[in-house]
Amino acid sequence: MNTFKILTESKNPKVLVVTPLLPGHKVSKETKKTIKRNKVPYTWITSKGNNNIPTNLKMGLEWFKPLPKFYIMIDNDIILGRGMLDRLVNRLEKEPHFVAFSYASFQFKGTINQMFPARPYNIEDLLQHNYISSNSLFRSEVITKIGLVTDKHLERLLDWALILKLYYHGYIGMPCPEANFIAVSTPKDVSAGSQNDYHVKRFRVLKEYGEPIINDMKRIVNQDSNVVSIFDT
Repeated sequence: MNTFKILTESKNPKVLVVTPLLPGHKVSKETKKTIKRNKVPYTWITSKGNNNIPTNLKMGLEWFKPLPKFYIMIDNDIILGRGMLDRLVNRLEKEPHFVAFSYASFQFKGTINQMFPARPYNIEDLLQHNYISSNSLFRSEVITKIGLVTDKHLERLLDWALILKLYYHGYIGMPCPEANFIAVSTPKDVSAGSQNDYHVKRFRVLKEYGEPIINDMKRIVNQDSNVVSIFDT
């Protein structure tokens, strides 16, 4: 059964915040506390169902109408840096329409302790691996137009597939290093999938969403591209 709930409501929201939930999951106290440290008008909803996270996100976006100018998926246990939403909105509003999203720096704390600064957008790097968090701010109009990636056989790399799909359709992202959040890392996260499983999913993403980009690159330069080696790395 799919259920939806409004946690915070603004009369004229500029941002829709969606927190997809799996059965038995709930929003942490830290997330509820730190999301309040923003001035931009936002409405925050949860979308719960026995699906993968992007599918639950899609259901939330389809349930809430009309969509504000921007939306962001916020995981149920992250700790938002002060003004994270404000800063992402300010960054994206300054960019032309082909910049479809802005993304923050983030840090894992817990079982894994590692920082991920918001690196410059580079498609060649992104064809190797994803360094952009799914907790990014998107233009609702763009995602409504091209659609989310919810394919079950890709599972844990669906956010990466979306980034590549956006590029194929002419959209890029813009880093916002001054925006940040902390993600709590647990032993369950580390054991979520084997390395072999990761390589299988990685190959599928590159085959379905990376290869069309590479083929376009080849047509543009009219010669073989070294980027094809991504399938062997």
